[in-house]
Amino acid sequence: MELFFQRVCIAGVGLIGGSLALGMRQQKLVREIIGVGRGEENLKLAKELGIIDDYTHQIEQGVEQADLVVLATPVRVMPELVKKAQGRFRSGAILTDVGSTKKELIEKIVRFLDSEVDFIPAHPIAGREKTGARYSDPDLFKGRWTIITPCSRSSPSGLEKIKLLWTRLGSKVEIMEPDFHDQVLAWISHLPHMIAYALVGVVMKKENEVPLLRFSAGGFRDFIRIAGSSPEMWRDICLENKKPILETITRYHKELELLARWIEEEKAKELEKYFTETRAIKEKVEKDG
Repeated sequence: MELFFQRVCIAGVGLIGGSLALGMRQQKLVREIIGVGRGEENLKLAKELGIIDDYTHQIEQGVEQADLVVLATPVRVMPELVKKAQGRFRSGAILTDVGSTKKELIEKIVRFLDSEVDFIPAHPIAGREKTGARYSDPDLFKGRWTIITPCSRSSPSGLEKIKLLWTRLGSKVEIMEPDFHDQVLAWISHLPHMIAYALVGVVMKKENEVPLLRFSAGGFRDFIRIAGSSPEMWRDICLENKKPILETITRYHKELELLARWIEEEKAKELEKYFTETRAIKEKVEKDG
């Protein structure tokens, strides 16, 4: 299948949107890229860096004549953008996204979607804690998973194009049901972020009593790295994927209670066995990439 887009509109020219744009340029998959966003400074920088050709603050203008429209904003912004762009999409255009939640997001977007638009929801699992166009990297998706979650508005041809797009950018592609996607991501992405945010929160409360942070070493800094991610993005993820995230937090809390009980009762063998098993899992994950 030939893959080339005359005009691509990217709403949200941050780390993911900007990296997608640079990757498409590197692979010669696009003629023109239009950025859409609120921040003038970020959009100007994206244009200066050659990430986009031009930009607008109005999604209605951005989607006009675009073969491909990519939603790369916080997830709760996406349905409103589609609503604003109603009637302005090119007939036969493909709409996709890079959101970290899927089930509720798809339901909201489909309500406002023009009948002639092909919607292929997707999620590249390739984030970093840095935000903004300046951190765009065309190699960001290489060797990473991208999950595509087809819906009732996805055509077979559109699905193949988006699958090929992510493959050309170096991703490993998996097709998945939206509900299952949200459950999987709650465990392997959303929960780790909640833990990192909570750890920073509890340490900062203690810091008000006793100066701790000046003694922090690599372990603490490595663990909390992801707490530097976009607050707006993670606010929306929590609210959109509420039920699965709450389940993971409950299960994690029970695991901490188990460790607390073993420590209280000085269960040395149980603790060592647990730490040995979890270290083996950590090493396997690192080995398998």
